Amino acid sequence: MSTLAYLTGLALVLVAVIAAVATPFLIVHARTDDDHGPDCWWCHPRLRRRR
Repeated sequence: MSTLAYLTGLALVLVAVIAAVATPFLIVHARTDDDHGPDCWWCHPRLRRRR
């Protein structure tokens, strides 16, 4: 196996593991009844203006 293929596979596995670990925390955060305020990046994402 080439080094490039190994690094690509490793990066994909790391991204999948991070996504699998983070998902439950983000779901629980989104379902809480408390108001997190306008500074909450999950509830109030900063979207760019359309031109």
